[in-house]
Amino acid sequence: MLIKLQNYLDDSNLDNVPVPDWTHLDVLSKETICLSWDEIYIDHELNDSKVEEHTPEEIQNLRLSFAEGVSPAEFPPAVVYRGKEFAKPYKLVYGFGRSEALRELKTKRWVFTLLEGSEDGIEDVQAAENEGYYKRFNAEVDMRKFLIGKVNTGKIAKTEAAIRAKFRKVYPNRKKEVENRVVPQVSNQLGVPQPYILYTSSAKVQDWLSNNSRENYCTDGDFDKSRDMYGVQMKEGYQYRAVLNAIKKYVETGKKTYVIYHCGAPSKTATLIQKRKKVVGQFEEMRKNLESIGLNVWPVVYMGALPQDRENDSLKELVVVK
Repeated sequence: MLIKLQNYLDDSNLDNVPVPDWTHLDVLSKETICLSWDEIYIDHELNDSKVEEHTPEEIQNLRLSFAEGVSPAEFPPAVVYRGKEFAKPYKLVYGFGRSEALRELKTKRWVFTLLEGSEDGIEDVQAAENEGYYKRFNAEVDMRKFLIGKVNTGKIAKTEAAIRAKFRKVYPNRKKEVENRVVPQVSNQLGVPQPYILYTSSAKVQDWLSNNSRENYCTDGDFDKSRDMYGVQMKEGYQYRAVLNAIKKYVETGKKTYVIYHCGAPSKTATLIQKRKKVVGQFEEMRKNLESIGLNVWPVVYMGALPQDRENDSLKELVVVK
């Protein structure tokens, strides 16, 4: 029987929340605690043991699942205590996808298992907890097994480009989104560095702001007093929605809206730079079209693109595209 989200937070007895046993990995599950998200350091880049990164579809499915209720038999995410000297004294060990989904549902806090152990033991727990946790289509499992076998036997190089080329050669009729799921998953499992970052949710954008950005920005449509504008974040392809919302907001308040945007995975026909320029180009095309039919004020300000290119972008600041 599922427990409603708010009831789980307000009424649950922490003693009744299931506690995982990691003693075989020399890690102790000390207690079950309730923490606000502001107390937890969440860095997706440090989740090295994660074999398969979450796709936006998985985050959406998790969000919908939690919206229906929480299973009282489910183990919660886990954290470790890293010290009172930190502004965020706890660090997330596992449950990255669930944390994204729960924050998308605007929860303020959640229940966690507090772990204690050596760094080596905690890493072992991270890997063990991720092992086979998420369900996948069998066809994609077979693709991953095939590609991993090709690398392990030396038939293709241990690079993202070689894995992607083999995928395209063997599965030429597969949709692009399948390729963009499977190839990064294989690369992650093999320890192949990924050249770019994908932002799967607004919660992950908030993690970048909290962990890396030199400046503060509003990304959920809130008013930014320091810039005297509203601020939003969007993925490529949602320019029309951003413009319409900005026009509506300007009519209501007389204030403009700045946009921070990010793109999907680069492809053979479109690099990350080209994708970013296309976003700005489509905004400009809409501006010219609307001005031609009488729009007097363009209420959109392009603040910049989120850093995604690990080699060329600074993680500390937005990328300005002209």
